[in-house]
Amino acid sequence: MNETSLGGARTVAQLRELAYDSGFEVVDASVGSPVDPPPAVVPHLLASSGVERHYPRSDGSPGFKDAALAWLLRSAGVALDVAQVGATIGSKEFITTLPAILARQRQDRDVVLVPSIAYPSYAVGARWAGLEVYPMPLGADGGPDFGAIPEEVAVRALLAWVNSPNNPTGAIYDLAGASRFGERHGVIIASDECYRDFGWSGQPGSLLEFGTASHIGVFSLSKRSNLAGLRIGIYAGDTDLIREIAQTRRELGLMPPGPVQAVAARIFEDEEHVLEQRRRYLERLELLAGWMSRLLDTPVSPPQGGIYLWVPATAEFNHDGTALARMLASKIGLVVAPGENYGDPRFVRIAATISSGQMEALAPRMGSAG
Repeated sequence: MNETSLGGARTVAQLRELAYDSGFEVVDASVGSPVDPPPAVVPHLLASSGVERHYPRSDGSPGFKDAALAWLLRSAGVALDVAQVGATIGSKEFITTLPAILARQRQDRDVVLVPSIAYPSYAVGARWAGLEVYPMPLGADGGPDFGAIPEEVAVRALLAWVNSPNNPTGAIYDLAGASRFGERHGVIIASDECYRDFGWSGQPGSLLEFGTASHIGVFSLSKRSNLAGLRIGIYAGDTDLIREIAQTRRELGLMPPGPVQAVAARIFEDEEHVLEQRRRYLERLELLAGWMSRLLDTPVSPPQGGIYLWVPATAEFNHDGTALARMLASKIGLVVAPGENYGDPRFVRIAATISSGQMEALAPRMGSAG
C-alpha cells in the first residue's frame, strides 16, 4: 500500500470531497454523530408530553431533575439533591459557555487547563471567554499529569477539564488526582462524562464520587441514547456553582425544550437500550481495529473506553495522520478526523458511529486498499 499524491486535503470538508471522488459510497466516521435508532418510545413522548405550550425551566423540570438524580445514584452511586443538578441543551453548549459564566465572578483567574489531546471545544470555550488555554501534558495512564503543571500556572487557573474515557484516545483514568489538584489550588474541576457508559477494559469513574466541592460533572443522552438531535443532558455537582451557573443560564435564555426534557426523564429510567448500544459500539470498534491492523500491517487495539478508534499513522505515511486520512478518503471512501484537530497530528480518529449497512459495505474495501 503506497501513499500516492492525493492533494493537500487537511480539513474534514476537504477529505469528504476526496471521498466523493473515490467512486465509493462515502462512509463518514469523522464526526461521531449517532446513526442508530433511539428508543422506540421517543416519538410518542415528544408528541404527548403536553408541555410544549409553556416556557420550560432552564435548569430542568421537577420530573427531569428527579429522573436525572435517580440515574446518577444508580449509575455512579452519587446521591445529590435538586439544587445540585441542571439541564443542558446538549453538552457542547454547556462546555463552551461554562468558562465565560465562571469567569464573571473570578476575574483574578484567567487560565483554563485542558488535556493536551482532547475534544477541541474545551479550548474553544476558554478562548471565547477571553481566557488563556494551558494544555496539560498527559501521564502514563492517558490522563492529565497535574503534577507537571507549574505553580505559576496553577495559581491562575480558573477551571480544569478532565474527560474519562477520553475523546479521542479512549483512555480511562483515575480522577482522584484531578480532585486533589483542584482542592490544593482552588481550581474548579469539570468532568466531561459523556462516554462513561462505554467502558471496555474497565468501568470509568465519575468525578462526583470524590465529593461535589468545586466539582462539576457533565453528562449527555446524545451517545448513550442516540438523541444527539434533541440536544439534552445534565450538569451536576457543587451546590453553589450549580446555582450560579443555573442563574446565568436562565438570564441567557438557555432552556432545553419542555418535550425534550420529558423524553429525557423517561429515557433515564431505561438501561436496556444502553446495553444494546454498548454491544453495537464494541462490535464495530473491534471490527475497525482488526481492519486497520491489516491495512497498516501493525497492531491497532480497540480503545479502553469511548466510541472512537485512535489510530497512529505508520512510517509509510511519515507518521502524518493527515496523510493517512487522505489515503482512507481517496482509496476507500472513508472519512476520518485528522488527529491534529485533537492535539496530535500523528493520529486519526475513527468514530464507531457507522451503521451496520455501512460496516458491511466497508469490509471488502478495507482489504483492497493495499
